[in-house]
Amino acid sequence: MAPIRTDTQHPITIPIPEDKRTATGAVQWFLEKNEDSKVAPVRYRNELDVYICGEDAFRQIAGDIRSARASVEIICWGFDPAMELTRERQETWPRGVTWGELLRDVAAGKFNGGHPVQVRLLAWYGFIGSTMLGANNMPGYSHDRRSTSQTNRPLNPDDWTEGLVFMPQDKRKEFNARWYQDAFVGAIDHLAIRTRDNSRSAVQKSLADEAGKRGAVENLGLSGLPTDHQKTILIDYEHEGGSHAVGYVMGLNSVTDYWDTQKHLFNDPRRGQPWEGAGDGAPGLKPYQDYACRIRGGALVEVSRNFTSAWNRASGNGTAISRKHDAAAPPPPGLTSTLKGDLHSAQIVRTQAQEGEKTIARLYHQASSFARNYLYVENQYFQHTEWATQLKAHRASFAKYWKAAGRAQSDLPDLHVMVVIPTPERSQMVPRTYDSIKALGHGSSMPNQNKLVEDELKRHGEQQARWEAHVQSQAAKGEVPDPDYYPAPLSPIAASAKALGAEGGISKDLQSIGMRTLVASLWTFDHDWRSTQRKELGVLAELEATARSDASQAERIKSLREKLGRGRYREIYIHSKLMLIDDSFFTLGSANLNLRSMAVDTEINVASDSPEISKDLRKRVWAMLTEGTLDGYSGTRADIKHSFEKWEELAESNGIEKSKGKGPVGFLMPFEDVRTSRIRLA
Repeated sequence: MAPIRTDTQHPITIPIPEDKRTATGAVQWFLEKNEDSKVAPVRYRNELDVYICGEDAFRQIAGDIRSARASVEIICWGFDPAMELTRERQETWPRGVTWGELLRDVAAGKFNGGHPVQVRLLAWYGFIGSTMLGANNMPGYSHDRRSTSQTNRPLNPDDWTEGLVFMPQDKRKEFNARWYQDAFVGAIDHLAIRTRDNSRSAVQKSLADEAGKRGAVENLGLSGLPTDHQKTILIDYEHEGGSHAVGYVMGLNSVTDYWDTQKHLFNDPRRGQPWEGAGDGAPGLKPYQDYACRIRGGALVEVSRNFTSAWNRASGNGTAISRKHDAAAPPPPGLTSTLKGDLHSAQIVRTQAQEGEKTIARLYHQASSFARNYLYVENQYFQHTEWATQLKAHRASFAKYWKAAGRAQSDLPDLHVMVVIPTPERSQMVPRTYDSIKALGHGSSMPNQNKLVEDELKRHGEQQARWEAHVQSQAAKGEVPDPDYYPAPLSPIAASAKALGAEGGISKDLQSIGMRTLVASLWTFDHDWRSTQRKELGVLAELEATARSDASQAERIKSLREKLGRGRYREIYIHSKLMLIDDSFFTLGSANLNLRSMAVDTEINVASDSPEISKDLRKRVWAMLTEGTLDGYSGTRADIKHSFEKWEELAESNGIEKSKGKGPVGFLMPFEDVRTSRIRLA
């Protein structure tokens, strides 16, 4: 086991009475050390509401923005002016109110009695990442620049096609191009737009502090292509002392792909057409899952501080913001004066290389060290092997002290670790994902990468044995060993896998510390398949019609049936960045579980130790994934144990049904990736 990390712990002393020999202490979920409190103070009075998926989140966001009276301040990774926040119709674009239209109207005071509202929009724009590498995070600005030039060219009276729009694609592109043109030249009154691109020198300095070996390609990808990945919204922070202020910290991007419902239909026309975003070959845009947290209260101080510093560093139009944010002082009274209902503590944490802040990474280590019943991770990337090994190290420490206290190993309560992730979007992400899930005992979920690594380790072991035998033989003869017999060094992917240990040893270690793990992915099923596979069904019908007179077609019919059935499945892309622990703690936001989010890209998360919200969120999420059947119930140890075991059974059963082309129960599937890669990117 790796040595445990304790630099985030804030030790306290608890007296233990000699007669009872027991004591009760409070769990430190948050970062509480002085250096953390200076940049990420805990704020104790907040209203927090968590929204699952884009439909509900963007509807609430649109409503809050319409209610703005003085200011709307948005930070995003990408911005698509043509994205509809609400989808009232199923036709082609536009299906509802768009970002661009909403911000124009709000700035003009349409919803504020004619009084203008200052709108500030800050987006990431890196020339290499946004254009050359195809991120297309600002469609109409980072791409489709030709449309902008056409929109602004002089009118040609001899061109009879002037002004005509033939396709929805053209209409959408022209909308975006015109919106960005107007925004950047200041033609939209009371709307200012700026862009930023992360500092490479600051990122290189941040990476220098990170443990682990990285190859040249991986280092180049990290330090040469950093992004600004935060997603926040802040409304009316200073208006009337902040008494109406509301904000969001979220993982949802403001581009059209990220709108989806909790039903995750196989084909939902409201999500959009493939040409509107990142298609996957199936009808329409693919299903997406992510979260947003709506905040009212003192935590908005840090949301404002983050926006202010980022805005003032960025380039573009609009004036600088002058605000004071004191982490050591109570929040402005107005922020908490109108709060109602249950109030909760919250901490805003960030990755910000330009300010030397890595409180997200510190919080992940701190909070997970106290997991005792369950730890649920739902994340776009699961590639931070150091975190996975630290989780085991903290659990081993707990098991050690359990034994030292005279408690029986058989009485050690299990920790249930549930990891839900998508298929890594690039093959170069396979090695880091493999290491991370192998650390939790699931290397076999990536069978071909597992074989690639194990074969190399076996060859290296054989070479090492030959070398040692050769050295002994030469020594017996009084001769110098031949260096050609020396084994070649292990590749980086094999070396990192070897450091984790053999699979059998990992399983025994997990069992010895009472840590049970599962890794799953999410898939939806096409219940209306006859509308999406009409051609293939026609072929099947013809075969079935001739089968009565030709028995040899039976096997072909069976094969085609299964192929058609498997085609009824579509992966739900998990863009989430959620961690839930013991119905006592949650964090969500923009940060993935990889080195990039912990040390490179600018990120922002919100965390809370609210038992009420954590339990409610656990029940809602788990019910959604299991068709309402396995939500963890009351969250007792027995309830979680039962749900964990039933999740394992359900995922396995769904996997079998998927192979047969039959429908699943819920969305859970065993995680599996059959690709291989010797190149690592994180």
